[in-house]
Amino acid sequence: MKLLLLTGGSHPYEETTPVLTEFLQGAGHEVTVSESANELAGSLEGFNAIVLNTRRNPAADNDLSDEQRNGLKGYVENGGGLVSVHISAASCPNWPEMKKITGGGWIEGESWHPPFGWFEAIVHNPDHPLAKGVDEKFWTYDECYCGLDIQPGIDVFMHGVVEGEDKPLGWSHSYGSGKVANIALGHAGSSQLQPNFQKLILNSVEYVTG
Repeated sequence: MKLLLLTGGSHPYEETTPVLTEFLQGAGHEVTVSESANELAGSLEGFNAIVLNTRRNPAADNDLSDEQRNGLKGYVENGGGLVSVHISAASCPNWPEMKKITGGGWIEGESWHPPFGWFEAIVHNPDHPLAKGVDEKFWTYDECYCGLDIQPGIDVFMHGVVEGEDKPLGWSHSYGSGKVANIALGHAGSSQLQPNFQKLILNSVEYVTG
């Protein structure tokens, strides 16, 4: 598959994007890495899916332009696949459509997480297509997001537990004619080296392009 991998912003993307690129290429995918996201304002017909490993916002002076937003929206709406990783869904905080496209995610100034460290991810629906071959419980050195904006109708298959409450970590949904997968894990390079994380992303690419 030909993938457009968007990166850049206030997260350790200098660690994670090389890891992400390497294992996607190792699985046979052709990966175009872009920090500018200029591709969104042009023709996206050559890409089978877009992978978001980025945080776009005005504070970082890298917010998506209106043309880029329309390009992303139109691509997914018209059948293009989208994989959103970790905090990517918090991009464009002044653009409510972003959460509708991704199915939800981090809310600037409201969402939170315990300190970066070890916790257990739990796949409560192992029959979900994104969970194929993923351990039903696995430890990861990462962030467990809490207080997310969760859109109606998403299919949550994986969660963490914080203060006795289940916190969604992975889901799928549709936006227009496009398939979307959101994996809220993947903060750091060490997080993305976790074999189950990599399997989740590979499953996500297969799902959104299938």
